[in-house]
Amino acid sequence: FRIRTSDLSAHATWQANLNARLPAGSSFRVELAHNGNGNIEAAVAADTTGKCIPDSSINLLDYPPNTPLEFVKPIGSGTNLWPDTPLTYSWSLACTKLDPIGNWFQSTTNRDKFFHLSHTFSHEALNNATDSDARQEIRFNQAWLTQVGIAAGRFSPQGLVPPAITGLHNGDVIREWMANGITRVVGDNTRPPLLNTENEHWPLISTVAANGWDGLTIIPRWSTPIYYNCYSAACTLAEWINTSGGSGDFNSLLDYSRSTYVHHLLGLRHDPMMFHQANLRQGDTGSFTVGPVTGQLSLYQIFVEVVLQEMMRLTTWPIITKKHDDIGQAFLDRMTVDKCSPKLTYIYSTDNTKITGVTLGATNNSCSKPIPVQFPRSATTNAGGVTNEQLGTDPLTKWTTLSGSAVTFTFTIPIPV
Repeated sequence: FRIRTSDLSAHATWQANLNARLPAGSSFRVELAHNGNGNIEAAVAADTTGKCIPDSSINLLDYPPNTPLEFVKPIGSGTNLWPDTPLTYSWSLACTKLDPIGNWFQSTTNRDKFFHLSHTFSHEALNNATDSDARQEIRFNQAWLTQVGIAAGRFSPQGLVPPAITGLHNGDVIREWMANGITRVVGDNTRPPLLNTENEHWPLISTVAANGWDGLTIIPRWSTPIYYNCYSAACTLAEWINTSGGSGDFNSLLDYSRSTYVHHLLGLRHDPMMFHQANLRQGDTGSFTVGPVTGQLSLYQIFVEVVLQEMMRLTTWPIITKKHDDIGQAFLDRMTVDKCSPKLTYIYSTDNTKITGVTLGATNNSCSKPIPVQFPRSATTNAGGVTNEQLGTDPLTKWTTLSGSAVTFTFTIPIPV
């Protein structure tokens, strides 16, 4: 199944409706990962006037070889699967517009309803890929993303969803990613070698020993029981039962989703969840009801409604999605702050009946990233480098920079002990 403009428009409309129902301070936006070759393939097939030169999309010379999941490729090995020509991206903008999907995204109004990032150009599996193939996959997609205007929108230039989460033990591939500006990629929480074992809230930073190249940020990511090739309840239920030990009917799958992923959100896990274009098929999928929402919903819409309606039942927390690069930065910042070992010291009144303030410190009273301190009521400080944040009904958070000295906050109204 290839996504249609009707699916994109429907999800944009639904997204606006969802935001109107979410708690105050929320901002929910779907993020799309793009393979530009799909646009070219569809455009070439529709071309009757010679607008597309070359007159074919990229066709790999052979299928990538099957490898074990955590295959470690020797540096410099492998066989190029990209054709010798074209060496650079050269299709015209007019060619890309022959495909309804390519044309749809060239409306800035449509484009900016979503976040965007790269998924490589042709979706070549990268576990055994050469540096040349990896370079072409990134550069061609970067050229396409720029040409059709997606890179000028809500785009993550440092981000990538690796095809099938491959290439993460291929030093040639990681080196080419980083040389071409890709520094933050999606991982897979079902694979322990891709997780930071020191702290579940931290990303994994690649090393030569484990990944073949060092310095790449691998962002943890949840899998879900909504399978990549499914657009129907029957399909994803069957795969859940056959591959993951599921049981029962589709409502059982949704109950599992509700309990599992709400648990992660309540645990303040920021790991994103990944879906696929088949999961966004709607309008011809049969009617389904989740709480107040009824319609011919996609599996993605059903999953999100199930999880977020439960979050709204339990909390008034704002629900905020970030684009990929910002998620990656948030994970890196969390790791930096944690390693500063921040601590709060309460300040008591002379009779020890009230807390009059707090002092924020850290190792050497210094940290390169602001430290969040949440207050139940108004607090003041004479220190600089403090930024206030308050979303919806959340308590006030003061993001505080420590530059060699502790920072003291005084409550305008002391808190009784």
